Parts: sequence; structure tokens; C-alpha cells
Amino acid sequence: MGKTSKIQREKQLLLHLEKEKLLEEALRYSNKRFKKFDEVIMQLYTGDKLNAFFGTDKRIWKISECFATAGKDTKILLRDVFIHLDKTSALIVAEEHIEAVINMAKFKAYWRKNIFDWKPTSKNALMQLHELADFLFCAYSVPKFLYKAFFEKKHKLFINWFIHLGDGRKVKELKDMPIPFTQKMGHYFTIAPGNFTIQEAIRWAQVRGLGGDERLANRIVASWLGYKPYADEDFWQAFLQIVIHGGMFNLAKLTELIDYVRDAKQQHVNYHLKGRTLQSLLRQSDVWHNRFKHIKNIGLCWKPCGIEGFRIKKKEEVLVLEELTESKLLSAEGQAMKHCVASYALYCSQGRSAIFSMRKYVGNVLLERLATVEVNLSSGKIVQAKGKMNRPVSDEVKRYMLNWAEENALTVNQYL
Repeated sequence: MGKTSKIQREKQLLLHLEKEKLLEEALRYSNKRFKKFDEVIMQLYTGDKLNAFFGTDKRIWKISECFATAGKDTKILLRDVFIHLDKTSALIVAEEHIEAVINMAKFKAYWRKNIFDWKPTSKNALMQLHELADFLFCAYSVPKFLYKAFFEKKHKLFINWFIHLGDGRKVKELKDMPIPFTQKMGHYFTIAPGNFTIQEAIRWAQVRGLGGDERLANRIVASWLGYKPYADEDFWQAFLQIVIHGGMFNLAKLTELIDYVRDAKQQHVNYHLKGRTLQSLLRQSDVWHNRFKHIKNIGLCWKPCGIEGFRIKKKEEVLVLEELTESKLLSAEGQAMKHCVASYALYCSQGRSAIFSMRKYVGNVLLERLATVEVNLSSGKIVQAKGKMNRPVSDEVKRYMLNWAEENALTVNQYL
């Protein structure tokens, strides 16, 4: 027993010494963190370990990671760029802006001017980033949404597009466009709304180029088609043509229609749209949705997505937003709310979507289901929120949902 206690005491002493070391390191660099960040950049450049700050100052983690993976010449360039921008701009304040600067540096071969001659005119960090991108890459104006290219972490294709259009070259000459793109679509691509993601702008331009009006294009962008991975694009273009040219219909049914066709395509690889009309698809969609309301698919369960719900107490009532992680729970939700959220079980089990239910309790008794919420996990976006029978959610529910989205850094579909 005494032996064990001695080992424990030694472990505690080591932990104490480690904490003391971290505290000394924190005191040593605290002034540099908040007053002379250029000195911190130099410390990181020379290889000082500032791991103690990685959790509290994401800038340090991002720059350290950048230096660790850069070649010798790139590392020198980035050091000088970081110090210059730290002194002259607000671009070395937030991790995401540092990421964008790093991406710009990776395309140094395309710079039109010397970055060390640049000085911002705006005090806003995002506007400064736009100004810097224009200064380095643009002889011609570029669509506003395309500046988001510099925040991309996965690939750099969109930065190549930015440089291409900044050179004054044509949209139809863009490389690796993921969908069949006509000259007319290219025109609409250049005038797509600036608040869109690049993927949304592509889909919006496609709908407009095929003859769809702005209202329909906005609805399509707000649906699953606005953020889905690019696959079966000939099939989905045929679907869009049916919707665009099929005549007047209730746009509130669009999401239901897409869900039906999406499921039909997934269940039957050879499913096609030849000979189908908008009206026949709408009828089939209604039948499919009604059938799903009564299906209990109890075979699937999955891990929580990692986004916390909430629990808010209001006098005797408790408002709860909770994730549904079993197909039988989705079926129960669908039956109670009279919609077909059960059809999302496969997408949830694959980690593509997460479904949350907003409910009101009194004590432990479920009083009312207020909304069913879908989060697209790859985009971090609330793409759907429906009340009973697919009705829009109330203003009160929407207010709680928007607060939750902000707390969890989620974006929200503007057409909820």
C-alpha cells in the first residue's frame, strides 16, 4: 500500500511540475500574445514550442502548423507576410483569415503585385481580405461569392477559378466544372448573389441557365440539391428541366419532391426520368410520403453527431432540442409530426445528416413536438426545419433555433 502511495505522490509531483512549467511559459509569452504578436511569429519561426497557447489562441496553433509543414523558402515568405500583415491590417487576428492568407501565399506565382506594397483602406477584416485578393490576383472584377475560395480547406480548385476570372478569362473555360455548364449558365454564375457559397452559386446558375426564374433557383439552392456532392449530374439536370418546364406548382412541395426522387434513385440505380412529367412525379411523391408516415424502420442506429442540443426551463415547462439517433425514433417523430423524416435514417447512419426534435415537456411528460430540424453535417448548415404536416415553424421556435445555430457556428437556410 505504501509503495502505491509513493508512486502516486511521484506522479502528482510530476504533474505539479508540468503545470508550473506551463504557467512559466504562459507568463513568459503573455505580453507578446497581446502586444507584440510579431515577436510571437518570430518565436514560432525559429521553432519555439508554444503549445500551451494552442487551446486559447488559435492564431498561434495555425501559424505553428503552417511553419511546420512549409518548405524553407515558403517558410521565410510566410514569416515576412505574417509580420507585415500583423502590422498593417486585421488579417492576423482570426484563425480563418490566417488560413486565407496562407492559401494566397500558396499561389504566389500568380501575384500581380508585391504584397509588401499593399495597405488596406477598410477597417473590416473581411473587406481587407477582399482588397488583398484584388491587389494580388485581379485585373478584372470577380463575383463576390468567389472570395470564399480562399477559406477552402479541402482543395484549391476554386482559387484557380478566382485567378482565372481575375485575369479576365471566360467562365466557360473554367477547368473541372462539376456540372455541364452552358454559356448562359456562365453568365448567371457571374451575377449569382454574393451571400451564396460557391457550390450554391453553381446550382443557382444552372437553374437560371436552364430557364428557371429567380424564385425557383433560390428554392433549389436552399434544398438538398444546393449542397449535395456532385454525382449523377445528368440525371439531376433532367430533373431540373422537368421542374422548370412542368408548369405552375406549389413550391412548398419542392423539398418533398426532391426527397422522393433522391430516395428512388438510391433504391434503384437504373431509375430514370424518361417519360415522367412534373405532375406524375408529384403524385408519386405524395404516395411515397404517405407510405413513409406509417413505416417503422427499426433496424438502424448511429452515434450522435457531436452538436449539442439544448434544454431551456420556462416556469413549469421545459423546452428541449434533442438529436434522434435511431430509425425507430425518426419513425415515431414522422408519425407524430405527419411528415416523412423516417426516410432520413440512412443519411443519418452514414453521417451525412443529423435530425433534431424540438419538444416541450412539463415535468417528464411530453406536452408537444414543435419542430423537426435537419442539419447537413458536411456544410454545417440547418437545411430544414418543419412543424407538423411540414408547416413552417413558429417565430418563437425559429428564434430559439437561430440562437442555437449561432452558439454552434451553424449557418441557416434562408428559406426555412
